[in-house]
Amino acid sequence: MQQKGWSRESVLAELKKRNTSNRRYEDGRILCSMCTKPHPIAKKAYEMFFESNLGDKSLFPATAQLEGEVISDLANLLNGETASGFIVSGGTEANLLALLTAKNTAKTNTPEVILPQSTHFSFSKNCRLLNLKPVYAPLDSNFRVNPAAVEKLINQNTVAIVGTAGTAELGAIDPIEELSEIALHHKVHLHVDAAFGGLIIPFLKNRQYKFDFNLQGVSSITVDPHKMGMAAIPAGGILFRNSAMLESLKTETPYLNDKEQYTFVGTRPGASAVSAWAVFRALGREGYRKIVGGCLRNTRFLAKGISEAGFSLVCEPTLNIIGFCSSDTKGLAGYLSARGWHISYVPRYDCIRIVIMPHTKRKHAKAFLADLKKRKDNS
Repeated sequence: MQQKGWSRESVLAELKKRNTSNRRYEDGRILCSMCTKPHPIAKKAYEMFFESNLGDKSLFPATAQLEGEVISDLANLLNGETASGFIVSGGTEANLLALLTAKNTAKTNTPEVILPQSTHFSFSKNCRLLNLKPVYAPLDSNFRVNPAAVEKLINQNTVAIVGTAGTAELGAIDPIEELSEIALHHKVHLHVDAAFGGLIIPFLKNRQYKFDFNLQGVSSITVDPHKMGMAAIPAGGILFRNSAMLESLKTETPYLNDKEQYTFVGTRPGASAVSAWAVFRALGREGYRKIVGGCLRNTRFLAKGISEAGFSLVCEPTLNIIGFCSSDTKGLAGYLSARGWHISYVPRYDCIRIVIMPHTKRKHAKAFLADLKKRKDNS
C-alpha cells in the first residue's frame, strides 16, 4: 500500500484498464461457466444493500427478512413446507453444512459418506475438512449413480448419501427417488446437490425428475441462485427439511445481539441474498420457464449441430450441458481456445464440456458450430 492515496479518477482509470482482460458473458464466448451475467435488477438490488451484513442481523433486519423470503421461495419451489435454510457463499459451503449436519447427528467415530463418482469436487474438499471418509459409488451407462451399488456400500459408519441433480460435468440427474427409498430404509441422511439443477428442473416443460422434498428420504438440498437463478455472486443456498435439523449447526455468538449463527461463514453479504429476492420477484416462475426453455432449445440446437459436424456426444444432454469428443479431443479443445472460445476439457470422459447459459444466444451457437465445422473440414 502506497503512502498517499490516489485521486478517485486515477483509481477508476486503473480499474477500468485492469478490467479489460476479464471476459464478458455478453460476448457469448464463455461456454464453460455454470454462472451467467446477473439479471439487471440483481445489480440494482445489490447496490441498494451493499453495506448489509447477514452475520449481524440485528443491524440489518430488513435484509434478514428478505433472506428469509428467498428461502421461503426456494422451499416452496422444492416442495418443502417446513424447510429452513440460508443463503451462503456457494454450493461448496452449502454442501459443507449438509455434511456437517449429517456428521453431527450420527453416532459413529469413523464417519463415512457415500458419493457418486460424478460428484462435485467440493465434496472432496469438505470430506477432508470434516474428517469424513468418502466412499465412491459407480455410475450406470447414463452417467447416473447406481442405487444398488450405493445400498451395498452402506454400513454402520455411513452418515450420509449424496445424489446430484445436475452433475457439473455432464448435467446428469441421479435417481434421487431410489436413493430416497434407500435412505429411508437405512435411516441415513440423503443430501441432494442441486446447486445447478435446482433452478432448472422445476421449470422444465415436461418435468419428469423427482429430486426434492416431496421425496420423504431427502434431508437437505443445495440450490444456488447465483447460477441459473441469475442472482449476484455469492448467493448459494442450503435447505434442510425442517428447522430442527439446524440445531447441530448452532454456534453461540455472545458479543452480538443475535446470540447464535448457523452458517460456516460469519460475515455474509446481505446484498447477494437481496439480489436473489429481486430476481425472483422480477421473473417469477413464468420468467424462469422462458429462460430455461431458451437455454434448452439452444442446447438441443448445439447438440444436433455437433453431431452433424461429425463429433460424438458423450450422452444426450439432460439439462443445458453438453459433452462431446473427437479422435483428438485435446487438440480440438486447443483449437477452440485459440479461436476465443472458453470451454472445458474433462479428463474423466476425454471430452469437451460446454454449458449453455442465458448469455449464450443462438448467434453464438451458430458461430461455435461454424468454427467446429472449419476444424472438421481441415482435419
